[in-house]
Amino acid sequence: MSSPGAHDYKAYVGPPGRYDLMGASQFSLLYALGLRGNHRLLDVGCGSLRAGRLFIVYLDRGMYTGLDPNKWLIDEAMEKELGQDLVTSKAPNFEYNDQFDLSGLGTFDFVLAQSIASHTGPTLTRQLLRSIHRALAPTGIAAITFVHTVASDNRNEGWIYPGITRYTKKTIRTWLREAGLEGRPISWFHPNNQKWWLVVRSEAALPTRTFRILLLGPTLAHPVSWRWDLRLRAMLFRLRRSFGRPKPEEASPPDPSSP
Repeated sequence: MSSPGAHDYKAYVGPPGRYDLMGASQFSLLYALGLRGNHRLLDVGCGSLRAGRLFIVYLDRGMYTGLDPNKWLIDEAMEKELGQDLVTSKAPNFEYNDQFDLSGLGTFDFVLAQSIASHTGPTLTRQLLRSIHRALAPTGIAAITFVHTVASDNRNEGWIYPGITRYTKKTIRTWLREAGLEGRPISWFHPNNQKWWLVVRSEAALPTRTFRILLLGPTLAHPVSWRWDLRLRAMLFRLRRSFGRPKPEEASPPDPSSP
């Protein structure tokens, strides 16, 4: 089996054995957030359509737009995962650039950026967030993953792939505000321990805190996601924080994504 980053349409975007799981987890999250067939979706870094092949089938004709610098990835995925008849029927749109240029695409109800900010330096990450601000409809929601660190932020610029870039929550919040965005991390399960953030143009567009607490995303395909001991403690911590102060010994919630 090819290793991650290899010149194979599945392996290039991550472990081939998780190609299906990663796509399904993204689809499940956006469906839980309210994605319906008549919504416009922008998939930033759509790659070999791990999630795109599911969204294209689900959404109405012409409602899916994918952005990626690697045209060969999309071409192989359309041939091997979708087929020409489905592509003709659903008419997905694709843009090819590595600078997050979304000129002329209009606005979207949902924007997905999974494992993009985990490979971009500070300048590109801020550029990504500015582009998402322009692409989001006033009540739209973006789901973005980051890799957190409690140490120093990555300072390397440009694209870092297959390497990983890590940023503190404080830095992420600062960059979101600079881009005119509001964001909150959620505990939706990510097989590679990245952290999902829900990002909007106006705080009023965020799902309620109680709803966000319940966005956990467990799956039988990945048993660690059913660590109910940790996940329940994290949920109770956030509920207590919603209605009052947590207990003194609970300085921070447990991480339910930890193995």
